[in-house]
Amino acid sequence: MGLPHRKERTSALLFCGVFYFYSQTNGREVNRLLDKKREHLEDMIVAILLGNSKITHKPNGRCLCFKIDDRKTDILYSYLEGFRLEDQFNIDTWTGDFYVKPSIMLENVLKNWVLGDKVEVIDPLTLRLNAYYIWISLFGEKKPNGVSILTNLDSSLQYTLTELFYQQFGTRVYQGNTMHIKPFSPIVLHAFKSNRPLQESMELTYLLPFKEKEGIKKLVMEWENERATYAY
Repeated sequence: MGLPHRKERTSALLFCGVFYFYSQTNGREVNRLLDKKREHLEDMIVAILLGNSKITHKPNGRCLCFKIDDRKTDILYSYLEGFRLEDQFNIDTWTGDFYVKPSIMLENVLKNWVLGDKVEVIDPLTLRLNAYYIWISLFGEKKPNGVSILTNLDSSLQYTLTELFYQQFGTRVYQGNTMHIKPFSPIVLHAFKSNRPLQESMELTYLLPFKEKEGIKKLVMEWENERATYAY
């Protein structure tokens, strides 16, 4: 039959080139989304480990169980939907507890953080900004002078967490069976600047103590004025 004419060969090569480019680009995008999903799952697991959680054992592996206020369930679901992690979590209909299903990612995090069934190490490499916000939003409770979070971490781990937290936000976490964050306004300001998810931002604003709200309003107004100035 012989080779196709030059014009036909050029068209065929062009088609193959476009298809190859599309395949490569599409493949990279799929990999990027998968990497992002894995990172979000890791952030969720780390945040839950910092909160009031416990490890349980099932026939197919370990689970990470946690309980949140009914008011917080919408926030949890917004994370799971936004991060596309609905398949990684479940709820125990008997106790009302949520849990992270057994997975390779869960096991990898537990290996780095947990000895037996207790958190013994805080790994700074997997404690990212996203995990801090998830931790506060899911487990934080509003108090007159700050935000409190019930924890199972021992005093040495709490000390490590307070140091890392200060480096990230420039504000303090005070130690105890219930840890206290105050002042809380630096957390909220950082969230505004970082364009955090809507449901989370609403929760952080709710948690903000009343006496800190006026200071936040003034700063936000200053930012808006600056933006308006630069816009023109």
